[in-house]
Amino acid sequence: MKEEMNMKINQLPAKTFRWLHMNATDVSGVTAKQTIKIETQKPESVVCVLSDDKLQQVETGMGKDMDQLRENIKGTPTFFESQEGIKEADPVRLKFFYNDGVKDYHEVGFHVKKDSSLTIIMDYQSEKSKDGLAAVQTKIVAEENSKVCLVQIQRLGEGFQCMNDVGVVCEDGAEFDVIHLILGGKDTYLGCRTNLHGQKSSMNAQIGYQVLGNGKLDMNYVADHRGKRTISDIKASGILNDHGFKLFRGTIDFKKGASGAKGNEKEDVLLLDDHVVNQTIPLILCAEEDVEGNHGATIGKLDKEDLFYMQSRGLTEEEIYRMMAKARISAVCQKIPDEKTRDEILCNLEEGVLDEA
Repeated sequence: MKEEMNMKINQLPAKTFRWLHMNATDVSGVTAKQTIKIETQKPESVVCVLSDDKLQQVETGMGKDMDQLRENIKGTPTFFESQEGIKEADPVRLKFFYNDGVKDYHEVGFHVKKDSSLTIIMDYQSEKSKDGLAAVQTKIVAEENSKVCLVQIQRLGEGFQCMNDVGVVCEDGAEFDVIHLILGGKDTYLGCRTNLHGQKSSMNAQIGYQVLGNGKLDMNYVADHRGKRTISDIKASGILNDHGFKLFRGTIDFKKGASGAKGNEKEDVLLLDDHVVNQTIPLILCAEEDVEGNHGATIGKLDKEDLFYMQSRGLTEEEIYRMMAKARISAVCQKIPDEKTRDEILCNLEEGVLDEA
């Protein structure tokens, strides 16, 4: 294994002006190995497999350098396979707990068979004051008429760097839902690429985030529309405070042959401080005429009249912003289909997790 690797990740499918420094992100000095053990709970209908050629070929959002990092490490992947026609009510739960100073990489894959459904919950945790590197690459193949819900929760320590890479292929009629919650860490790099290869396949992304202190969040979501009448919907909602930095790339790419396809993306960002840096680049690429694409962003502070109204009811400005921040994260939490996970996160929010960064 190489001692260190300089990586270029989260590259836009089509470059914009170089002076914006938004086409990709460079991360230097990355080193990792497979060290931690994943705590796994799964229903009996889901089995572990040693290898899967379809999963190995899936493209991911962070790009080829994450594949190269995997090759350098030569770790053992964790692959799962559902049974055809089984609509599993119980989720697969994967807990990643990182100790102080750990620099870890894991490859995880899910092959969801025809006419089956599966919920996957991946939780990245560490103690609050710790630091290290948590790198996870997740690949999913959703066969014909299957339904997959992927929930990934990042609540790492305040010094952690997180590299969360996702790639999905959807066949005819497959539905893919992804819920991303970024609640901790220092620097988070998140890439998610969905190949809507099959006709009438769909993806729905719900992203909730907070970036506090000197934290950084760098995201790249890509929906490749290849099949006819495919649908994508990407929604992000978050808050920036202190000196937080956030870059959101959202691409809807209508390939030739994707007639009747529809794509939407929207971001809602609440700025809590004058020192934050917010960058948003929505991108629609089109090689097909009969398609519909929409994008929009709402970025700003609270309306002065609303702020005055709530202050007149006895709330301080700090309390108002904290309340609004929690509301954004809670709205995404409510989308989690697993009651146990949903209640745990909502309970943490009530206990003041958002105030601790």
